[in-house]
Amino acid sequence: MRKTYEKLRDAREKLGFSQEYVARCLGISRSAVTQIELGNRKVSSDELAAFCRLYHLSADYLTGVEQLPSNQLVFARSFSELSNEDQQEIINLIAFKREMATRQERR
Repeated sequence: MRKTYEKLRDAREKLGFSQEYVARCLGISRSAVTQIELGNRKVSSDELAAFCRLYHLSADYLTGVEQLPSNQLVFARSFSELSNEDQQEIINLIAFKREMATRQERR
């Protein structure tokens, strides 16, 4: 069975994110991302939640409780084939949709 750190590294690479980008999104250093992906540093529960949000993965998948649905793998592969500008546009749309859903929940 693959380890959490391997799944985190693979997810980042499939999405085409740099370690620097992930570090900025999570509010940690790039070296912390490197150490996590090498399995040299544990992931806190807050960091795990942030990885889940950024990579659109469940904590159950990352911790080995469930398998990744095949449609997410297809999306990740397709996403990585897009230009950086198109990827950023999709990321911005996802963030916008998430914000709109959050606002709806507050009503």
